[in-house]
Amino acid sequence: MQIRNFLLLVASYVFYAQLHIWFVLLLVYTTLVNYGCGRWISYARQKHKNAKIPVTAGIVLSLAILVVFKYAYIVDTSIILPVGLSFFTFQALSYSIDIYRGKIVEEKNLLNVALFIAFFPTLLSGPIERARNLIPQLKQPTVITSEIVFSGIGLFIWGLFKKVVIADRLAEFVNAVYAAPAGQTGSTLALAALFYSFQIYCDFSGYADMAIGSGKIMGFDIMKNFNFPYFANTMKEFWRRWHISLTSWFTEYVYFSMGGNRVKQARWILNISTVFLLSGIWHGATWGFVLWGLIHAVLYLIEHFCKIKHPNLLNQVLVFIMVTFAWIFFRIEDSATAWNVICTICTDIISPINWGSSTFSTLLTIVLLVLFIVREYLMYKQKLPQKHILEYMLLVFGICLFGVSSDQFVYFQF
Repeated sequence: MQIRNFLLLVASYVFYAQLHIWFVLLLVYTTLVNYGCGRWISYARQKHKNAKIPVTAGIVLSLAILVVFKYAYIVDTSIILPVGLSFFTFQALSYSIDIYRGKIVEEKNLLNVALFIAFFPTLLSGPIERARNLIPQLKQPTVITSEIVFSGIGLFIWGLFKKVVIADRLAEFVNAVYAAPAGQTGSTLALAALFYSFQIYCDFSGYADMAIGSGKIMGFDIMKNFNFPYFANTMKEFWRRWHISLTSWFTEYVYFSMGGNRVKQARWILNISTVFLLSGIWHGATWGFVLWGLIHAVLYLIEHFCKIKHPNLLNQVLVFIMVTFAWIFFRIEDSATAWNVICTICTDIISPINWGSSTFSTLLTIVLLVLFIVREYLMYKQKLPQKHILEYMLLVFGICLFGVSSDQFVYFQF
């Protein structure tokens, strides 16, 4: 196991160094800080001393690097923003905080902690794993069967299909429209907003599927990060299905720490709003991301006080529409431009659509998107045969025939 873990750690560091050799130093720094603080917390507990000091030190020292790079990039855009910094920082923090809360014991083997933080499938864009899930797997022999490998390959193929056939094709239209939104009709902007909703979902969930599939092939069980979020009936349900690892991280380490729902109503509103605001800031310290977080907070609170719970098709459509409008602030970081786009959509929705440089390509993208939605729905309703080799062959054929290339994933910038 130690040889396996050592080889995986070397592979993970080499993998990360391909992006920029100096990024590895941040990974080493974050690992040593949280490993050291974990040992410090355990030592303080054994000596019956205050463990708040070491856990606070771990949180401050870890977040300091994240804050410095996030804000330095805003001040000077020539600064290279380390890929995956937000992801592996939060993953590392879960280790220190869980030791402090008594959910896990310290891991004395630095190799296991380093691999947990740098594990290459989750390193760049998550899922944000918990130490209590992944470290025990690193300490046990992996059991790999043909069924597990086949399942992992199938999940990887599906993720790749979502990325290169759906997300990257949608991105071509979205990027062209949002490059000059002021000159677009309302219907064109509406189509771009619709496309972006599926682009970011297929891009991010596609990466997650490939990460989980890669881990599964090696015998590791990585947590699920998406669970058909666009079929949610409420905003609350949407956030239980979208970016599950980040939502659960904020819920566990921020929301519950502030008292959760075991407080007075005014304080609960503050707790919920804080979580959504931090979620927006986690993505980037610009007004666009802040407004995106606040919009979701307002929608969540309105839904809560209106007691909207009953599942139906209308609720699903409304939730999707609200999420789609919120994504506009996410995609267009300049809030004034984003607001103008929304106003144009609402006032000029019945207008000719600009199909882009190639009408055929855009219509083909729509057809592929519809086929994707149908497959997602069948999977959601569990009416699709599982692990069928013919289906995987069709997906590979679709990738070869309709896939387009892109240099990165959307969430690499976070």
